[in-house]
Amino acid sequence: MAFLRSGINGNEMTHAWLVRFYHELIAPWQALARNPHQEWEICAEMISKVDPALGHDIPLKVFAGRTDGLGQVTLSTLHSAKGREFDAVILFGINHRDFPSWRDSQSERAMREARRLFYVGVTRPRKELCLVFEKGNHSPWVLELYQRSQQV
Repeated sequence: MAFLRSGINGNEMTHAWLVRFYHELIAPWQALARNPHQEWEICAEMISKVDPALGHDIPLKVFAGRTDGLGQVTLSTLHSAKGREFDAVILFGINHRDFPSWRDSQSERAMREARRLFYVGVTRPRKELCLVFEKGNHSPWVLELYQRSQQV
């Protein structure tokens, strides 16, 4: 959080902050962590999407959702969404074997925590929820949620 705040308070642009984020935080962890390669590529993709050479850079405070008014998008993890509400929530990657992950399936406790996080995510919207997953490859909790919604 201190890293994010330092860029926002310094009026840093998103591209510069993401490049700094990658080099100072992500790259050192890549050698140590066991995360799938595609998870690390997300940062590189975001860096390319806000490349100032293409005219797409935005102030970091806008990227972080620190603006007043309509049209604001907040990018958040499930952990940081606890206790917060939004008009609409879009959960990406709710695929079988991604959520819950292979690591989650290694213990009953990890599975309970992953399931709890899923329900943290689906209970954040005030008005609209959208779950994004590959066709025919949804998390088992998507079906569970659907079945529960039919009982109401």
